[in-house]
Amino acid sequence: MAFVGILNAFADRRVHIDYAGDPLKEKERVQIERMMDYQVDFYTLFGLGDSLRVKLTVFNERSEAMFYLDTMGVTKIIPLNTANGLYNSGKKEAIILEMGKDRKKGLSVIYHELSHFFTREITCVNPPMWLMEGLSEYFEHCEVGKKGISHSMTSYEKGRIRTMYMLGEINLRTFVDADRTLFMKKQRNDEQYAYVLAHALVTFMVENVSRQILGNLIGLLQDNKDKSKVSEKIARVYPGGFETFEKDFEKLYR
Repeated sequence: MAFVGILNAFADRRVHIDYAGDPLKEKERVQIERMMDYQVDFYTLFGLGDSLRVKLTVFNERSEAMFYLDTMGVTKIIPLNTANGLYNSGKKEAIILEMGKDRKKGLSVIYHELSHFFTREITCVNPPMWLMEGLSEYFEHCEVGKKGISHSMTSYEKGRIRTMYMLGEINLRTFVDADRTLFMKKQRNDEQYAYVLAHALVTFMVENVSRQILGNLIGLLQDNKDKSKVSEKIARVYPGGFETFEKDFEKLYR
């Protein structure tokens, strides 16, 4: 377990959640808002604004969620066969497709989708897919406990990364520069490759690299006029350049 934080549940909230859909238990709402406070503390380091609102729409039954999404035309443009949730950036709405009986898993999906909201708020543009999904996976793998919040990667994910290296499958430069189409193609065709690698990359950046480096990278991503590749931006902020970034990441996970 790593990255543990103690939260003040009674602090004034900078981000308000508008709840919709099927009702959540009071205990679940408390957990969600503790996680939201935790995410606010993290994202504030990178220029998160004040007085933000996000809508959280939860469905217990998938059929009801699909009907709701049909009314917005979402199902015609986004494949949702394996999705548990999605974030609508235009409406600033996180939608959970099937809370169902596995409430713990449902809460993790909520943490994932709320992270999409925060990531878009700090980048002000479409962020790189590895960063967007990596941060969401990071917070999805956080657990809300009595004393605070802790994060961990699963043994499967760690083993999957080692296997990728053994098979020579990892090319970080290509991965961080990939657009949405290439990222999702890799995810669909290669056993969770994209999400696992993105989660590992973000964990490395959050837990093993100074916040100043991550902050400098996000600052470059906020610059709409800078059309350089993401790998080039990492090279500019990471001591020793992109090659050192690759070596340090490999040392941690191989």
